[in-house]
Amino acid sequence: MHMQRFLRIGRLIGDEALHTLADSHVVVIGMGAVGSYALEVLARSGVGFLRVVDFDTVGITNINRQLLATESTLGKKKVLVAKQRVEDINPAAVVEPLDLFAHEETLDTIFAGRVDVVIDAIDSLTPKLALLEGAYRRNLPIISSMGAALRTDPSLITTGDLMDTYGCPLAKQVRTKLRRRGIDRGILTVFSSEPVRYTYREPEEEPHADFNEQILDRGRTRKVLGSLPSITGMFGLRVGHEAIQLLLKQNRD
Repeated sequence: MHMQRFLRIGRLIGDEALHTLADSHVVVIGMGAVGSYALEVLARSGVGFLRVVDFDTVGITNINRQLLATESTLGKKKVLVAKQRVEDINPAAVVEPLDLFAHEETLDTIFAGRVDVVIDAIDSLTPKLALLEGAYRRNLPIISSMGAALRTDPSLITTGDLMDTYGCPLAKQVRTKLRRRGIDRGILTVFSSEPVRYTYREPEEEPHADFNEQILDRGRTRKVLGSLPSITGMFGLRVGHEAIQLLLKQNRD
């Protein structure tokens, strides 16, 4: 049944590579716009072991861009919705939902056991730095998404080492702070070089916002950033694609 379900992938990459994906262990941190689409790629590619990490619930403002957000999932834990979706796609997949906040104290849990690839799909700076440093120190291959909000040009989405990124304010902050911690090359990123032109509103100026998704930096309310489903989805698909390529490369090496 597994081979039949993923027949067309096997026709392209071969049955041995398909078995490699079925035996792969991937951790995805962040079940928002980017993370949900990255998870979709992994699930539909037959990745057999998935650990999904997020502490949030699905909110009404998620619906414009997050794959897991629908009318029927409002108010539900994102990791549980993610688990159900993956199992609907591939019942043979083993999905471990971790309903927790990513920071220094939870990294041992997040990275426990075998981990072939880590996907960083969180956009809050403090936990992102902790996650990237933690994976780097543990020599875990990681793919990190930089800023996907505020962009409109899909042609400027690309991949590269974190230290080679350009045009992305979030990537600049991350690489600068990680360099200060002694971290250099070796973190693959998906980023956009599109210039950010946006007038920010303060949180208190957003009368209709649902801030549940915004409280990621230890309770600090963040500014709401405009985003398109197409661009954030493309980020997630690109991240998922890079993860598949890395898993297959690991097996070839």
